[in-house]
Amino acid sequence: MRYDAFISYRHGGLDGYVAEKLHKMLESYRIPKAIAKRIGKKKLARVFRDREELPTSSNLSDSINEALENSEFLLLICSRRTCESLWVMREVERFSELHGKDRIITLLIEGEPDESFPPGLQEREVGGVTVYVEPLAADIRAETPKESIKLLKEEKLRLLSPILGCAFDDLRRRHRRRRIQRAAVIIAAAFAFVLSFGMFSTYQYMQIDRQMQLKLENQSFVLAEYSATQLAAGDRDMAILLALAALPENLERQGRPLVAAAEMALSNALGVYDIAEGFKPHRTITLPAAPGMLRLSPNESYAAAIYPYELAIIDTASGAVLAVLPTVRSALAGAVFMSDDIIVFTGEDGVEAYHITRGGSLWRGEKGTFLDVSANGYVVAAVYKDSGEAVIYSGDGHVISRLDFTGRSMRIPVDDSFINPHDTLFALSADGGKLAVSFADGSMSLFDTVTGDETLLHHPGGAIHFAGGFYGGTLLYSVVERNPYYSALVVYDAAVGMEITRYESDTMNFLPHAGREGLFAAFENHIMAVDAETGEVFQAASAGARVQSFAYANGGFLISERDGVYRFTDNSRVYESDYICHFLGLGSRFALTGSRDSSVVRILRRSSASGAVVMQYDRSYRFSEAKLGAEHAVFYSYNGMRVYDLSGNIVAETLFPDPLSVRNTEYDRHSGNIAVIYDSVLRLYSGIDTSLILEAHGKSGVKSVIYTPFGVSVTDEDRVTLYDLGTGDVIMSRQRPEGADQALLLGSELIHSTGDAVFHGEHEISAGAGQSLSADRAADIIGADRIGYNSYAIAVSDGGSVRVMVMENGFLRSSFSTDVRGRAEVYFVGGYVFISPMHGDASAFTLDGRFIRSFPETGYLAEIYEVSGFIAAGYVSSASERYSLLLRPGVLETVALLPGFLDETATGLMVLDSGASLVAASLLTTQELMDMAAYVLDGRVLSTEEIEMFKAG
Repeated sequence: MRYDAFISYRHGGLDGYVAEKLHKMLESYRIPKAIAKRIGKKKLARVFRDREELPTSSNLSDSINEALENSEFLLLICSRRTCESLWVMREVERFSELHGKDRIITLLIEGEPDESFPPGLQEREVGGVTVYVEPLAADIRAETPKESIKLLKEEKLRLLSPILGCAFDDLRRRHRRRRIQRAAVIIAAAFAFVLSFGMFSTYQYMQIDRQMQLKLENQSFVLAEYSATQLAAGDRDMAILLALAALPENLERQGRPLVAAAEMALSNALGVYDIAEGFKPHRTITLPAAPGMLRLSPNESYAAAIYPYELAIIDTASGAVLAVLPTVRSALAGAVFMSDDIIVFTGEDGVEAYHITRGGSLWRGEKGTFLDVSANGYVVAAVYKDSGEAVIYSGDGHVISRLDFTGRSMRIPVDDSFINPHDTLFALSADGGKLAVSFADGSMSLFDTVTGDETLLHHPGGAIHFAGGFYGGTLLYSVVERNPYYSALVVYDAAVGMEITRYESDTMNFLPHAGREGLFAAFENHIMAVDAETGEVFQAASAGARVQSFAYANGGFLISERDGVYRFTDNSRVYESDYICHFLGLGSRFALTGSRDSSVVRILRRSSASGAVVMQYDRSYRFSEAKLGAEHAVFYSYNGMRVYDLSGNIVAETLFPDPLSVRNTEYDRHSGNIAVIYDSVLRLYSGIDTSLILEAHGKSGVKSVIYTPFGVSVTDEDRVTLYDLGTGDVIMSRQRPEGADQALLLGSELIHSTGDAVFHGEHEISAGAGQSLSADRAADIIGADRIGYNSYAIAVSDGGSVRVMVMENGFLRSSFSTDVRGRAEVYFVGGYVFISPMHGDASAFTLDGRFIRSFPETGYLAEIYEVSGFIAAGYVSSASERYSLLLRPGVLETVALLPGFLDETATGLMVLDSGASLVAASLLTTQELMDMAAYVLDGRVLSTEEIEMFKAG
């Protein structure tokens, strides 16, 4: 063909304006490299558009005829004026004669389809009968021509996808990637231009550079936020692209500042530190329209989505659309996988078996809409709309039998072109010997697929809904009767022809599910397992709201709820969607979600740990913290502790007395021991055998117990004693100062507080009537640490504020205070002060009181320590999940979010909790993250070994 496309339009006005703009866009469009390589050309060869006013005659000139004969596609610009042009009508008619109507692509610029599309374009010959169809069109209707052209810049991809022979989603994704990259290049070029323009003045150059760097920094923050939004929506590829755009293209010669938020956005999008087992967003596919059905192949290599009026075959690993097949023009169209590589669907010319890997049709049968395939893959059953018979095929496409419905037909909507109420039952038994069918008269029957014998299961009446299926030879189905209203769940043994049991309700509906792994039924927010032999039901799972749909595989459920939430029960992962997920698919490696209200289909993938498993543990044991020593791992909470060896064997465990009174637990990194701190007692447990090493009550009751890096300081009525956390030995003991409410030993330094003052030895270092401590409330010491030779930092609280004081050689060097209501904890790490209130956001300050930042997190800041040159802020969420923010010293920017982060090994590896094991993983550099992103965007799924490869260069 000489031309890739022929643009047909009425001259003048908006039609001509759009035609001119479209022509320029198409001929200047550069095809993405991957697609260009596949089709063998970098740009469109030629696009034909006549540039002169054509005569009013309806006869086509020789040049127009020749162009139509030599054009692959006809791009028809449609408006209210289109049908008035005899010339355009003749072009459409002639192209249809030459190449068929399926190669006509419409662009709607004005008016409604009925008044803008040529009548002949809306007609198809089906079985000798002319039927009305509405062609799918790119739509750029808008208030002004300018807005229409703006829409055309996006919709041109929808026009190009059939011309280039690729999926619209694939083309759009690659176009977005190129656009972001191009924007980055333009910004860089603009930046270079501005710099060169400003070279005439050193001062101006510095000012421009500073302003440009600030502008690029702000832009990176915005792109990082957009990346997080796209990831939350499940579009991981777009999240990666946006994060990359926020980072310097070359880290050695940075064109833009390196913003920590962009690093974190990229690591989150790649999911490299989220090693917890479970399903996570993997790919997002945007279909041309909302799906009416989703299927997952038995080996989970493929997903199938039916939408009007096509079937898309999707590679679950890469998200690529492998094939788009035309279906029967009905919302009742169906598809079922016969095997790993073969899918049977209701094609436009008849029931068809398609081989995915070979890319061709295996056999084709008669017209069909309702469809099912037996679990063994040997039998296929189909019915076309309200036909009076079902056709039974063998796996190789031969007709086995025809089942006569004796004048009855299945229920179909008045307009099945876009409505599928999903209220019919059409299901084959596992061996294909029985077929259950519901009918429009409210009845349901069971047919023998060989003999045609019929057993009536539900009499004609007011039944308005049927659902269900087979597990082996057992049929589980539900029926809803209209008058009087009631719902029934029935278990029926098809092999012996006997109803096993039934459950009825006049208040709720049953949602049955039959699959290869068993029978289940949902009602309200409960899911019950159904025994196929006895019909007994057992609680299997529960949801937070009414169950809309669910899927089961390998002992776990994927549940969709009425409020848009969908959850996995195997690890309690919960996701939020803007719409209800009506269609679910679940396997051992992949899961699918889709909705009748959205064209977006999400593929989720079960993750695997991206690091070396250090040890497995008993996931039923409840703990809040875990630490890894040289030979043992200690799991502990306020309730008790358990010690494992590194092979995952339980060495010892114990329960702590009176867990509700525990104020804090502290881990000693040197010995592995656990200090359990109460208001009036200290207990120290061995991190090797959980034995009680020390129980300090003092002579007449403990006044205070305070943890410090030097040990645990315990004050009783007479003395202040500092205990070694490793051995339980007394490091030092001093006489308790008279009148002291609290006292502690920092090494050899004695600090104590009275009702309105804090003292170092005998010297008062803060007055209670000062800036923040009120004289009528006790000044409690809540934290202390040595910060240098003969230098100490102390934090005190009066319940309304926290005051931090820095002492040097026994004298107050500096102090500051900040409002904090209620109980709080204070940490001194890396030259910073972290103040974590029980209620409210934690904040960080320098030792001289300069505010650095707050941490608006939903969890509670439980610990702070230094890790490989960074600072790790450990949080515990309201759901008792642990995660850490990895902070870069300076302004304490968050460079990574580390779910399940526990500790650091002696070799500098991170120890992460996957939910079933402790995993040692590397902290990746920015360049390693960028290299990994390039692999992922090329459609690759990285293995554990490949992820670790980035650390090795």
